[in-house]
Amino acid sequence: MKFLHATLLLSALVAQPVLAEFSFTDSATLNGVPIPKSEIKLEPFEPIPRRINHNASAPAASSAHRKVRRANTAAYSSNWCGSVSHTTSTNQIKLIHAYFQHPSCTKRTGVTMYPQAAAAWAGIDGDSWTSALLQSGTVCKIDNSTGVVRNEAWWQWVPSGAFTISSMPVAANDWFEVLINTTSTTAAKITLTNISQGYAYTVTVTGGATLARVDADWILERPYYGSSLAGFAQFTDVWFQEAYATLSNGASLGILGAKQYQISGTCASAEYDNADLAAWVP
Repeated sequence: MKFLHATLLLSALVAQPVLAEFSFTDSATLNGVPIPKSEIKLEPFEPIPRRINHNASAPAASSAHRKVRRANTAAYSSNWCGSVSHTTSTNQIKLIHAYFQHPSCTKRTGVTMYPQAAAAWAGIDGDSWTSALLQSGTVCKIDNSTGVVRNEAWWQWVPSGAFTISSMPVAANDWFEVLINTTSTTAAKITLTNISQGYAYTVTVTGGATLARVDADWILERPYYGSSLAGFAQFTDVWFQEAYATLSNGASLGILGAKQYQISGTCASAEYDNADLAAWVP
């Protein structure tokens, strides 16, 4: 993904044809009680997860210490670690879902690059369809050698800028639910819930870049700062559970048969069954 400074409204840069304007409305609740609009805080997100980098190639990391299946086709990346399932343009993804536990992050031994970070998210497109990507999740970030960790929630419709949900509490080991429901190729509703702390954030977006809705993504990412990859923070195991996508014909798309991305030496991933996958430090 390319970093673009976020604005609340991103106008089209060309006059012909006239393009829909990127815009959104949001709301939040705490333990089911609506939060006043004035207390919902968004900020431009940094670091910014990016589109997948397909240039990396390496032997697969060992997964012997995890009781997981490894039947999916392995693929390699410099920044994505996890599962990507594909469908056809005639049977598009309408909805994607997952539960995941935000990892506990620490400085990676022997790595002097800062910031160090790790982002967990679910999303639609960005792999075989690279013109757009709709995603939401969490990130842990270590700015310098002090080892102090910032934990944040965020969402993004690439290539528009991302937003940190700065009013949403995020702590290591909190359980999250992400649900993205597309109403067209350019409009969607995202609901990100911190189940552990009872905070739910919902955003309805219109005028997004056109999705093909053919890639279902459940990813732990080494994010970018601008054009440079961050150091990959050390992280506790991340399990994505009840990971599924709903297709336009009503069928469900899961993990089995997905492309299984690895980052050599820093992140291994594997499917457990059709609804669960793991990512870990090898």
